Amino acid sequence: MTTQRSRLVRRYPVLQLVSVALALAGLVLGYVGFHEYLDKHPEFGHGFFDLLYYSCQLFVLDADPLNGSGSLPWALEWARFLAPLATLSALVEAVRLLGADELRRLRLARLEGHSVVCGAGNTAQMLTARLREAGRTVVAVSAVGVDDDGVLSVVGDPSSLEALRAAGVARASAVYACADDSGDNVLIAATVRELAQNSDHPLHVHAAIGDQDLCGALQARHLMGASRGRVRLDFFNVDVLAARRLAMMERIEEHDAATPPPHCLIVGVSPFARALLVELARRWRLRPGTDLLPITWAGASATAELRRLSEQYGFLSQVCRIEPKEIEETGSAVNALLSATGSRAQRVYVAGPSDDTSLSITLSAFAAWRVPPGGLVLQLREHGPFGASLGHDDSALLDDLDGRLSTFGVLDAACRPDLLGDDLVEHLARVMHEHYEWAGRTRRGESEETHASVVPWDRLSARKQEDNRQAVLAIGEKLRALDCAIAPRLDPAPPFVLEETQVERLARMEHKRWLRARRAEGFTYGPDRDDDARIHPDMKDWDELTEPAREKDREAVRALPDVLATAGFQIVRLTPEGS
Repeated sequence: MTTQRSRLVRRYPVLQLVSVALALAGLVLGYVGFHEYLDKHPEFGHGFFDLLYYSCQLFVLDADPLNGSGSLPWALEWARFLAPLATLSALVEAVRLLGADELRRLRLARLEGHSVVCGAGNTAQMLTARLREAGRTVVAVSAVGVDDDGVLSVVGDPSSLEALRAAGVARASAVYACADDSGDNVLIAATVRELAQNSDHPLHVHAAIGDQDLCGALQARHLMGASRGRVRLDFFNVDVLAARRLAMMERIEEHDAATPPPHCLIVGVSPFARALLVELARRWRLRPGTDLLPITWAGASATAELRRLSEQYGFLSQVCRIEPKEIEETGSAVNALLSATGSRAQRVYVAGPSDDTSLSITLSAFAAWRVPPGGLVLQLREHGPFGASLGHDDSALLDDLDGRLSTFGVLDAACRPDLLGDDLVEHLARVMHEHYEWAGRTRRGESEETHASVVPWDRLSARKQEDNRQAVLAIGEKLRALDCAIAPRLDPAPPFVLEETQVERLARMEHKRWLRARRAEGFTYGPDRDDDARIHPDMKDWDELTEPAREKDREAVRALPDVLATAGFQIVRLTPEGS
């Protein structure tokens, strides 16, 4: 109620309310006053519309009956002052609105490096709030406008050239296409790219896609033609981003190797549950050792969904022992499942098809409450009032089972500018490093003391991180050279294996790319590597490299199918084999 009241005050400022009150008072008092006054002046009309007409004339200081002489009734005396005052206040308000609109246009015309959020739904609203919290200047583009004094608003179709041009997207640093329809967001991204193609400002465009499979398909197509221009495009799915955030927070890969792996129970077969299972497996994959992560996935159609997910992400069976359980998504069914199996999960994630279902399961599945503190996670679309009400002290409205129960808001987690910046290119660059440099070198017995790249991504130098990004951007060029393409992995087809001649060809291309990048940084040849002095022994053509140096590039190329598979992609041949 407080929010609605504050919005009402913003929408109807005090001056507007005063103008309306004065006008109504002037009109009513004028009507009453003229009714009394004209009884003594029969030369004027006395009908309802006559009295109303004379009262309206007061607002322009020109009421015909007042041209004569004589005293006026008190109501008419008040009315002939209140009516012009209402007219004056209305004129002042009109000037204010025109001035505010012109000022808004001037501010929009001078903006640079701002963020543009397209759409009016919950995702757009949450993202706008987070951007403002981060100190960013935000321009909101929607058909209904944004009722927020701290946000510049452009009212119009977010996919139209006119609205996006008015929002200054060519001078923006980031554009977030968050309309409810995924097709509209693709159109917004295309329109922004058209407007910004001749600009000198770097621009990152993020387009929300509601369906995970469609998002993957769009990412694959864009990755094959990833632009190296100033516009960097990414398609994102809210559930996938939120699941990635939760998996990062859980830090399951840091589990003590001396103790058995934690048993995870995921209740619900929802898009978020699907994404969470993949992200937990991906994080567990980073952990040294061969222990499989035990996961029970319980819910309607869990078996069929697991089969489909395993076909898309082949590494699931390599790092996890997943057991699907077909049950109704209710608290009583979860209690019966845990009682029948005698399982005691260390982590329970409830991700039903709706917030109401998830709440009902969590609050009634008492057999799942026997977890360590923080071990029972309730997924909601937004953290909201329910999450804020949980606690275990006297000030809490709802008991959180002594710290065992916590809520996780999907929109709260996903609508973070820093997480959205971790786009597909960034994600694949991270996977490439973790798969090839960190995990690969660790398995070969190397350490941080022997090689600077044997560290987690967050501790990797900025130059090495950027080199991995550029390697990802070059994937499309390499695959086109083999007449191949990237596609979502949707079936259990045999993994793509590069022939040795293809490995050699792509390794040469990779070395040329690396060489160009290093020369642009000022590196020169020297027998002993010294990054501070920008000297590297591999600063020479492929034919002059040592065999160990060539093998590094070959290993990076051979890892490419696995890197793409980790993100749910596969390499496909565009030319049939044998043709």
